[in-house]
Parts: sequence; C-alpha cells; structure tokens
Amino acid sequence: MRSALRRALRGTLSGVSALAFLAFGGALYARAAPPAVLAGLAAVAVGTLLAAGGRSAVRELLGRGPAAGDEDATVGAKQDPDWWLARVEPALDDSWNRWSEVVLTVGLAAVGVGSFVLVATHTGEEPPLGLLVTGTLGINGALLTLAFVFD
Repeated sequence: MRSALRRALRGTLSGVSALAFLAFGGALYARAAPPAVLAGLAAVAVGTLLAAGGRSAVRELLGRGPAAGDEDATVGAKQDPDWWLARVEPALDDSWNRWSEVVLTVGLAAVGVGSFVLVATHTGEEPPLGLLVTGTLGINGALLTLAFVFD
C-alpha cells in the first residue's frame, strides 16, 4: 500500500514537472510572461523534478549526466542533448508512470479548453491567434496522451 502511494505521488509530481517545464519553455519562447511568472514556473518545475527524481534528475537536467556511481555514466554523457528542454524527459524517466500520463493529459486538456474559453470571451474584433494555436495544441496533445493512460 505504501509503495503504491509513493509511486502515485512520484508520478503526479513528474507530470506536474513536465507541464511546468513545458509552460516555462513556452513562456520563454513567446517572451510574453513577466519575470515573476517565469521565476515561479521555474521554481515549480525544478522543485517538482527534485521531489520526483531526486538530485540525479536535476543533475541530468543541468547536463551533468548521471552521478559518478551509476553504471551507465559514460552512456549518458555521450547521449546528452544540447537543448535544455530535451533533457527533461530523460531526467523524469525513472519516476514516470501512469499517474504522470493522467496529470499530463488533464493538464493539456485544461490548457486547451482554457485557451478556447479565453478566445470565446475575447472582446476584441479579431481573436488572438496565439490562443487559437495553444488551444488546438492543448486539445490535440491531450487526445494523444489519452492513449497512453489506458495502455
């Protein structure tokens, strides 16, 4: 019972971390968020990564690879991607489970539906194109990850 609860908590934290890193990367790319929001997203992303995967996951995200005691430390160093966002998936790999898929699916669906609600309530003449794209990507992402939840 205790290990099932621990797996559920680690999976939930992994899903939240993936969503936070995705939001942080999107906000950096769009240059649309104030520094306080960026700092908050970064804190949530790194904090949940640390809670779900431990220090080794944070080291892997920073590009320092697995710890020296790991048996495949040389393999991880050779396959280290240059882009920081590409290192999130390997860092979360050990703690990723079905709970992570559920959190990711629900989070992407919430982003998609929320974007479309903002478009529907927009008072201007032309709806913001960014919200339409975000809504479409959120709903499509939720539908794609839904298949992994029931796998």
